[in-house]
Amino acid sequence: MRIPFLAESLWVDELHTAWVVADGISDIPQRAAMGNQSPLYFFGVWAWVQVVGLDEWSLRLPSVIASALSVGVVTAIAYRWTLNIWAAAGIGLIAAMDYDAIFYGTEARTYALVQLVAVLQVVSAWHMTRGEHPKYGFAWCVLSLVNFYLHYSTMLFSGCLALVMLTFCTTRQARVQLLIAGGGIAVGLLVSLPHLAAIFARRGNWAHFVSAFSNNEWTRWGTLLAVLLPAVIALLACWWRKVPTESIERRRFYFLTAVVLLPIAVAWTTTATGIAALFLGRFLFSSEATLPLLLAAMLAIVPPGWLSRGAILAAVLVAGYLRLPQNWETMRGEDWRSVTEAASARIETMRSPPAVLVAAGLIETDILRTPTASEPWEAFARLPIETIYALPPEVTERFGLTHTQTGQPTPRYMSESDPFDTVVLIVRGDAARADQVAETFMRSFTDHVYEVETPEDQAQYVQWRILVPQFPILVPPDD
Repeated sequence: MRIPFLAESLWVDELHTAWVVADGISDIPQRAAMGNQSPLYFFGVWAWVQVVGLDEWSLRLPSVIASALSVGVVTAIAYRWTLNIWAAAGIGLIAAMDYDAIFYGTEARTYALVQLVAVLQVVSAWHMTRGEHPKYGFAWCVLSLVNFYLHYSTMLFSGCLALVMLTFCTTRQARVQLLIAGGGIAVGLLVSLPHLAAIFARRGNWAHFVSAFSNNEWTRWGTLLAVLLPAVIALLACWWRKVPTESIERRRFYFLTAVVLLPIAVAWTTTATGIAALFLGRFLFSSEATLPLLLAAMLAIVPPGWLSRGAILAAVLVAGYLRLPQNWETMRGEDWRSVTEAASARIETMRSPPAVLVAAGLIETDILRTPTASEPWEAFARLPIETIYALPPEVTERFGLTHTQTGQPTPRYMSESDPFDTVVLIVRGDAARADQVAETFMRSFTDHVYEVETPEDQAQYVQWRILVPQFPILVPPDD
């Protein structure tokens, strides 16, 4: 299910990964931080691409492997809890064919690896709350730190998980393990406090694309939770028939319910109140990864038989209808590869190299409005055309554009560009967006106008335009 998407053009977030690992290992911490990321994942990818090379497949293959392992782990846990091969197979199938799982599992980003670690993190936490062997406390501590340094947003999930664990620790040994492991995590987080403070100071940027009333997010969670409905009905039937259940199975169900729902509730609340815009799938993907575990915990309560088989069959059918990808040709739609190739071919026919402007839609690029913006930020703004997809080397005049007021020339462009240069404008967005950016750019000049050409080779969400300057001809006045 993941193979068809591996050769798809990288989109801008994945191109950040390519940019981070494209050069020396010493560049990784700074470049990762510019995208609000930890360097841990990128160190691993950098080592990987030194062996296999830098292309779409090599960048995405680690996520494919992590996603496959996650499905295998979920299936094994489901069987261990339910002792039902059909339930385990059905839960594994649901985890394998979910739209978001496929997206993350083919993404040149850290998400699939984080989801794998999150599943192991929750299982370790469950055993730890029961006061079992101290190895589970150690595992939970290490896995929580690994996930934090893979993606800082997992602090939300891990913090909520710790609160749930505190509630469910029923023995003194379990509480002592939680205290020791929590102390270890706190020490492990200390070195990142300055970076976290800097990211939190920029939290207002997230509100540009995160809303508590986002139709996309409510649809995401509505369809995800709908997969649980057959199991909910089966549980209600068991309750109605007064089917006896083990207390440990009920407790595990309550535990997983809290683990899944608490981070979602906290993220929605912080977003709705303006504290921090966190109600977004990319900040809640750890909770999403644990939904199959919740389904397994629910089915473990249902006795084997027609009710259990019917519930898992219905859950698979609901997941297939609501969560299976509808488009098997593309999941991202940002074809930077074809646009860069088309622009490169056109540039090679020009008599002199043009100036190239890139509007990548990266929020952090607003720093380019300051005259003192450094070259690393310029390179960051141009990252879609700087690594795996590149323009001809003779194009030396390359400029990034800001996120807000996109199209407004930056101070660097105004000071270094030649007004006689043809401009190739590459924009992340649809045709209307590209035309708007071009219009904003052209309105910034009063001494000349531009003739705008829209080449035939365009992509749905990456557009490019050619702007040719037209200077007025000055006619001397009559004597």
